[in-house]
Amino acid sequence: MSESAESLPATERKNLLARLRWLVPLAFLALTGWLLWRELDHQFDLPEIQRTLLDVPTLPALGIAALALAAVAFTGLVDGLIGGWLKLGLHLRDYLRLSFVANSLANILNLSGAMGAGIRVMGLTSHKVTLPRAAALIGMQALSLPLGLSVLVIFALAAQSMPLSAGVVERTIAYLVLAAAALYLPLYFFLTTRRPLMRWLPLDLGLPPLRLKLELAFISLLDWVLAAATLWACLYVSGAHVKPGLMLGAFAGASVLGLASQVPGGLGVFDGLILLALKEAGFDQPVILSGLLLFRITYYLLPLLVGLYVGSEMFTQNSAIVARLRTRLGSHPLFGMLGLPAVLLADLGTRLLAVLTFGAGALLLASAAMPSVSEHIIEVRARLPILFVEGSSWFSILTGVLLLGLARGIDGRLRVAYRVTMWLLLISAGLAVTKGLHFGEALFLLAVAVLLRTRKRVFTRRAMTLTSATTLGWYAGLLICVLVFFAIGAAQVLGDDSFDLFYFGFGEHTSRIGRGIVAALIGLVIYLIWQFFAVKRPPLTLPSRVELEQARGIYLAHGGGEFAHLTFMRDKHLFWAADHQAVVAFGSIRNRLVALGSPCGPEAAIDRAILDFRRYADAQDRVPVFYEVLEPDLSHYHDHGFDLFKLGELALIRLEEFSLAGKRWEDLRQAVNRATKEQLTFEIVQAPHDSVVLAEVKQVSDTWLAYKGSAEKGFSLGRFDEDYLEWGPLALVRRASELIAFANIVPPYGANGTASVDLMRHVGDAPRSTMDYLFANVMLWAQAQGHKTFSLGMAPLSRVGDNQYARINERLASLAFRYGGSLYNYQGVRRFKDKFKPEWTGSYLAYPRGIWVPGLLIDVAALVAGGYGKFLANR
Repeated sequence: MSESAESLPATERKNLLARLRWLVPLAFLALTGWLLWRELDHQFDLPEIQRTLLDVPTLPALGIAALALAAVAFTGLVDGLIGGWLKLGLHLRDYLRLSFVANSLANILNLSGAMGAGIRVMGLTSHKVTLPRAAALIGMQALSLPLGLSVLVIFALAAQSMPLSAGVVERTIAYLVLAAAALYLPLYFFLTTRRPLMRWLPLDLGLPPLRLKLELAFISLLDWVLAAATLWACLYVSGAHVKPGLMLGAFAGASVLGLASQVPGGLGVFDGLILLALKEAGFDQPVILSGLLLFRITYYLLPLLVGLYVGSEMFTQNSAIVARLRTRLGSHPLFGMLGLPAVLLADLGTRLLAVLTFGAGALLLASAAMPSVSEHIIEVRARLPILFVEGSSWFSILTGVLLLGLARGIDGRLRVAYRVTMWLLLISAGLAVTKGLHFGEALFLLAVAVLLRTRKRVFTRRAMTLTSATTLGWYAGLLICVLVFFAIGAAQVLGDDSFDLFYFGFGEHTSRIGRGIVAALIGLVIYLIWQFFAVKRPPLTLPSRVELEQARGIYLAHGGGEFAHLTFMRDKHLFWAADHQAVVAFGSIRNRLVALGSPCGPEAAIDRAILDFRRYADAQDRVPVFYEVLEPDLSHYHDHGFDLFKLGELALIRLEEFSLAGKRWEDLRQAVNRATKEQLTFEIVQAPHDSVVLAEVKQVSDTWLAYKGSAEKGFSLGRFDEDYLEWGPLALVRRASELIAFANIVPPYGANGTASVDLMRHVGDAPRSTMDYLFANVMLWAQAQGHKTFSLGMAPLSRVGDNQYARINERLASLAFRYGGSLYNYQGVRRFKDKFKPEWTGSYLAYPRGIWVPGLLIDVAALVAGGYGKFLANR
């Protein structure tokens, strides 16, 4: 059986599993929604829910918040017990801090356990814990945490305190899931005694002892009881005095089904099942919903905000560590099982802050769409003028729309977005109080502002891509929220026959939301205008003659690599790096900044120049790319996190070894002899060039372009330009007095520079040996000038992907080399340069991790062609 046939079932299983990861949560949500729709008789008393929440006493609410934070932090004892057994050498406070951050994020953004695992990897790595030990702690923690829930389910089933739906199908599904949860406890104690299943544990420690497993089960039970106690307290202060037995049974069942649903935080499934169970027990719907909402705020949202604050340094400092560990994590059996999204963790903190900013805007719109509680209207009327209240409501909607849009700038680490968002959050917090005494809303907005302030230094970008898929996704979210608000407002306005847009009154919600629609529209227009001007990238300018002379000075002093002379075509921009000690010549295409070759400057400044250029591109939300970097320089790019793709090989000749005598150069010598018999002559013309010579050269160039059916290119290839040709000598080949071929000579720069030729063109009827004759004479001339090395240029795709272990992109490139002769004479170029018996050195593309290489190569091809318009026109 072939290898592909053997791998097919595994591929199908993987695709099936990926589909189930989407279908299972959707199925649970659909089933829960259907049960709610059937059991609740379509009743949803929003004003009563608001009133119930507002009646919650302040001191008990603060006590519940403290209980929720303690419950989330308590899970750190599980990490501490396991860490002590693994002898990691950390203090208990380290485990508690790391566990709190991991659990607060995993509660909301859990991805099959991967989120908590990823945060723990970041924290443990920062404490110098080795990967096998970190994997052992994470694996044991993931296996031990459900133990307490399994105990609760066993007790609830034994005491028959588990409230279940009356439907036969629903009860059957629930019992199957609960039975599996009850069996988890004995299976855990049995399976953890089997070494093959626990092979990811360190061999020197053996299997976990029974005492440790009993302690973990006890701590896990207390952890789940604390979570249930938090929910019970939230329901109690909301007016639902649930008996402890019923509470534990409902909580255990809803938690198990919420976990089985794979919905992050069990959102919707857990809440719906608790609502069904307690309503069946006779509690009022608004009271239950108020308690559930308070539970979500205290046990999920509040710890998330605190966790982001506590873990802000971790997210900032360890992103590079996670990037380096990505490959190793992917190959580890435990992390492979969890599906750890290491790529997403690198910028987790900023992405969550963007989501919170978006949530702040959505909250402001939702608050405006709902009528205010009448008691608060009376309080506001007694203290504030009507126009002040109406203005607060109107501006609150305006700022809400702006925050929805600015979330994209926060996600893009845009400096100006951070500044505007901070002001809007503070202003919105004040408006939340003055429009209707919405203190909870104001506290949330202030909390988001505080979290943003803790990450201030990461907002370094000055510009942002406006056409990426990520940006379009944020735009879609903005438009959806605004359209929903429009729909709610329009429904209320159209349903009120007495609607008057200009009537101002404390109880006139319809008129207020009608004016709010106008505010939302104005906010949307303001944001789009601001977005266009605020995030626009600064224009890139071509270098002046003075800058080119400065660059030439650096090339002469420190060397310019193989491509420095192409700077003088003036189709590339110059970036001065390392305190103006080094220079990078680069082109721009789409959102790519493509540097040609390595930075030029003193050796000690090269690393700094690469880093400066990467930061410069990052500040504009662009992708930094280095095109045609050579093998001796690869370590610089590897150390700065670039991936590498082999482009081909560069042909180099040691001029001290070059001679037309001897067997090695026999073919070349014969070509030179033929050219001499055909009365070809060679000469070097130094700049500045005579206008007559330039006219002859232009005629040959035009003839060559017409003969080849080609157009002028640029960037990494020379083109006919009189200003460019003035920067170096010309090599001319004549037949009698007629110019039939030429090349501009690229002088070497620096002590160990490489001479070369760039623009090489000839007339259509030139003898076959013409270019060999030209090359041979140029090399002899360079040798006489005392130059050490001569470059014959690139052989694209030569020796790329020519072994079975090469990367898939390079193996595809090797197919182009072998079979793409109709597009480009890859093999012919290699054969021509092989005649000169050169030394071959690899040339590479250095690019940030995660970039799609074929698309990047197309971008570079378009850059060489002079833009996508010319590139597509020549296809």
